[in-house]
Amino acid sequence: MNDEMTGRRIVRVQIDEGADLTCAVPAELAVHIGDQVLVDNCGEQEFGRVVMLSEESCGARGEVKLPNLLRCATLQDIAKARENALRSKMAIETLLKKAGELGLEIKIIRGHYTFNRSLLRVEFMAEGKTDPRELARQTGAELHCKCDFRQIGVRDAAGITGGIGPCGRNLCCCSWLSKFESVNVKMAKTQGLSLNPNAISGNCGRLKCCLRYENDYYKDVARLLPRIGSRMDTPDGRGVVTGLDMLRYKVSVKLEDGRIVTQDAELKDGGGK
Repeated sequence: MNDEMTGRRIVRVQIDEGADLTCAVPAELAVHIGDQVLVDNCGEQEFGRVVMLSEESCGARGEVKLPNLLRCATLQDIAKARENALRSKMAIETLLKKAGELGLEIKIIRGHYTFNRSLLRVEFMAEGKTDPRELARQTGAELHCKCDFRQIGVRDAAGITGGIGPCGRNLCCCSWLSKFESVNVKMAKTQGLSLNPNAISGNCGRLKCCLRYENDYYKDVARLLPRIGSRMDTPDGRGVVTGLDMLRYKVSVKLEDGRIVTQDAELKDGGGK
């Protein structure tokens, strides 16, 4: 879209089937979703595909400098990008061999050459903080390029590799979730979920990001419903609250004679359904 303050247009370009760059587009260049393009990212050229024509205005970014979209790719550019993809896989094999020689136990999540192969970008996982500088030096000397290493966590790795969640949909972290927020076991308890690690853990092995999505709703409802263990009267007699159905605003009550009855909850503080 056109920005009233700067006149620039903004697009998102996907690089190497993962990383996205938000780029400024020259006024004279026509681009469409799906176009393959070349981008100038801090002096390095990257090959990618336009995935979004952003509705965000540049004015909202102030004076932040964005990568520039240079031009649409030619057939020669596309052929070179395919060659780079093959060479990237070969480079990763070299890198892993060097890591073994240096005694570094790392897992490569993603690695790719920039368009002119002057830089190899690598994202990796490792147990604890790992210093890859010597590995970068030796690998760069053999491949005749610079190597940029970035250590990432298991959640970032899951977002890169992708997968299907237990809900049957693509993982949130690789489809739309752009920022990881704090998740804790208390959220699962609030929502009455099983605390079995297999039930509340995602593909990355950490607590599911989706535990946070409805947490505020369950916290609000919990303030309105009786507490587990509290005593309350029912049409069938007095008993103790043993369970809550927060979606239907119902409570389960164990009566003094041992029976368990379920009924609509009397909401506290005048709350309504």
